[in-house]
Amino acid sequence: MFQRLDFKAPAARIGAAFILTIAAARIFSMFLPRVHWEPVPGMHIHHYVYGIFILTAAGYLALIFKGDRATMWIALLYGLGVGLTFDEFGMWVNPPFVRGVRWNTNGLTIVILALAAAGLLPILGRRRPSPEPSRLNRYQILLEKEHEQESL
Repeated sequence: MFQRLDFKAPAARIGAAFILTIAAARIFSMFLPRVHWEPVPGMHIHHYVYGIFILTAAGYLALIFKGDRATMWIALLYGLGVGLTFDEFGMWVNPPFVRGVRWNTNGLTIVILALAAAGLLPILGRRRPSPEPSRLNRYQILLEKEHEQESL
């Protein structure tokens, strides 16, 4: 199972960028909670908005560029956007702005469990060959046995 894992694959880069972005956002918010950019005085734009714009750009770039190198960079960009967007998923679950809601880990837990389930679906959904030979295989086995007996 693990011999097929490729850490240069887009999914691995998306996951790494996602985890690093959430970790960086949480650390930044913990140590510098009052630092934010106000494009208009009094208007705070949360970083999930930037994540949505980054996701939009990643989707557009994925439509235009198809090479392996571009795919790797777009995967990192996508992971960054997903990390910024879903880091504040707790605010989506509890829409009214309340101090401390951002640090509610329920939303982040939901996202991580959903991403883990989505990542496991291809592995769990893979069909294993049945131990019983199919009709065609049984027929081929019988033909081979007859051929062996004729050659004796």
